[in-house]
Amino acid sequence: MVQWQESLSIGVLDVDIQHKLLFEKFNDFLLACDAHLDHEAIYRLFWFVEAYAVTHFSREEALMKELNYPGLTGHQEMHRRFSEQVADFKEQLKNEGPTPALVAAIKDFIASWLVEHISTVDKGIGAFMNQQGTAGQ
Repeated sequence: MVQWQESLSIGVLDVDIQHKLLFEKFNDFLLACDAHLDHEAIYRLFWFVEAYAVTHFSREEALMKELNYPGLTGHQEMHRRFSEQVADFKEQLKNEGPTPALVAAIKDFIASWLVEHISTVDKGIGAFMNQQGTAGQ
């Protein structure tokens, strides 16, 4: 399990809610793997995580565009690389099934990426909004 911690909050309500939901859905995938659910069910859960991440990234990038956020281009590139890696994992999952090694690799990558990205890069959005006087929206 990958636990959401309030220290990961960036101070932007919509973004924080989306981050929490991403953690929740990723944990649903991990629990399904631990419970050895049907491979198709596990695959669908992972597909949802992937699709939700893409949706979240689009919303986050739209917010950054609206704010004229100076780090937008680099942020988009990080999102793109994450999405590519997750798409690769999805293909492996579809082809190999949820092997312990693959699930461990997925968990390590996504958990560390989410925590690192949110706690460093996304926090910059909240800080920028505070400077602009638009935080909490």
